[in-house]
Amino acid sequence: MNRALAFADAVDRLTRVASHVCAALMLILIALVFFNVFGRYVVGASPIWLQELEWHVMAPIALLGITILMLEKGHVRVDMVFERLPERVQHMLDLFSMLCGAVIAVLFIKYSAGFVDSAWSIREGSPDPGGLPARYVVKAMIPVGFGLFALQCLANAIRHAAALRQVEG
Repeated sequence: MNRALAFADAVDRLTRVASHVCAALMLILIALVFFNVFGRYVVGASPIWLQELEWHVMAPIALLGITILMLEKGHVRVDMVFERLPERVQHMLDLFSMLCGAVIAVLFIKYSAGFVDSAWSIREGSPDPGGLPARYVVKAMIPVGFGLFALQCLANAIRHAAALRQVEG
């Protein structure tokens, strides 16, 4: 169990790094939205590439954000019911939900692989004139984001399994 907990600690550290990346991307996104609004309403024009860059920055924020929520226990559940359950049942439910989350993440990775591969093979870019050329890079964030999500779910599952062993032992 010590090796498993060490693995969980390493995944937590990786997710914390992702949270710092997300924080930086959020600042960039705020600046992009400001310049887009300023350009549109003050200057009278906002380039297409700047609007698309917002989407390119928002995608990793959303995909990494779900993982950060799992680390911080910010995911949704019905706490009114959950808090009334015995500690052992709470850990069992959390263990089950984390394993389900990992399986769902693996399915997202599996079913997005063709989508991402297709985008990379043709070096997909924006269909709009003046748009960004590397849309395939953003699409590649799907398996990356869900891969980190799967790892974080496994790390959380390891912690709940360890806690369950302590409660039972």
